[in-house]
Amino acid sequence: MKTVPEKILENDIIDILMDWLKNEGWKIISFRKFRERGIDILTEKKGQTFIIEAKGAKGNPENSNTTRPKFDAGQLKTHLGVAVIKVLEERIKCPGSQIAIAHPDVPYIRSVISPVIPEFEKLGIRFLW
Repeated sequence: MKTVPEKILENDIIDILMDWLKNEGWKIISFRKFRERGIDILTEKKGQTFIIEAKGAKGNPENSNTTRPKFDAGQLKTHLGVAVIKVLEERIKCPGSQIAIAHPDVPYIRSVISPVIPEFEKLGIRFLW
């Protein structure tokens, strides 16, 4: 996927992912944006289900709780923990599905998240930048 700006929002990541997935031959079954509950992207190709949880680089400026220009390391780790639980719960509901967590391709986020990627792979969780 293409490199994105450091202040990209989750909704932007979802849009970028959906374009990429469509180009790769995946059919978008459903997606959630604007703080809707549920998995961010559900897609399928040739009978294979792919479930993706997306995260942004900062909070939505329309949310009154957003005060920082980007998520700090603690926030990134908290959001990552929530995403791990979410995709694992979805895999329980849909055994055999591929699962992934997506973050913007930003050096700062990579520096925080990259050390744990090998552990994701052991759990069968793909990581998309």
